Amino acid sequence: MIRVLVALGMGIGIAIVSSIALMAGLDEARLATSGPLREVKIGDLAHEQGWLAVSGCIRHELALGVTTEGHVFRLGTEHLDTEAHDRVFTPVSAAGDCDENQPPRALYALVEDDESLGTTITYAFQQQVAPPPVSVILSGVVGYHVGRAKLANAARAFYKANLKLALDDQPLLVKGRRPGVLWVALLTSAVGIHGYLVCVLGIWWLYGRYRRKQALLTGKTTEVEEDFFKSETID
Repeated sequence: MIRVLVALGMGIGIAIVSSIALMAGLDEARLATSGPLREVKIGDLAHEQGWLAVSGCIRHELALGVTTEGHVFRLGTEHLDTEAHDRVFTPVSAAGDCDENQPPRALYALVEDDESLGTTITYAFQQQVAPPPVSVILSGVVGYHVGRAKLANAARAFYKANLKLALDDQPLLVKGRRPGVLWVALLTSAVGIHGYLVCVLGIWWLYGRYRRKQALLTGKTTEVEEDFFKSETID
């Protein structure tokens, strides 16, 4: 019974890891085959996905830091530990809507960035002052399960509760992200499929073991035959 429970636990673990690998690989493969960098209008961003470039205003004065534990704070009030993979989330408005003294008239995306603290933002951040908004051309990936959705949702909840900004349906744009290599994505998917095959073989082995045990209990198989089967199987 203990062996069965251990095998069952291992099977569940393998199935979970295999599912993650398979889904990640398939998403990466879809992204890798989605085409080259495309420039889209900021108003159309909600209806697009893939490797995109868009002209807009990144509202640094409204940027939020989100730690891996889900702690959210305004940029310039606390320190992020970028080595722990904390993230910065920044809303994006239209290029002409870039006045830090005025709230944005509309927001079109939420940008995820884990490298912004290594640029000019670092100095302003260390001085406990959030940097100003900047009109830029952003490039990154939208969709395909790219980005830290859980941390992004924590940032969205903070915007809604504390800053009175609605950031519910706007897409998450992962800044600097681009499609990977197709064969690596396919290899990742193959790892997931291999895990499922291991689970199937494990189930087949457990079922065969159960049938032999039932045969012993009902007298259809003798102990001698069972010992012979084990020795032949092992040898």
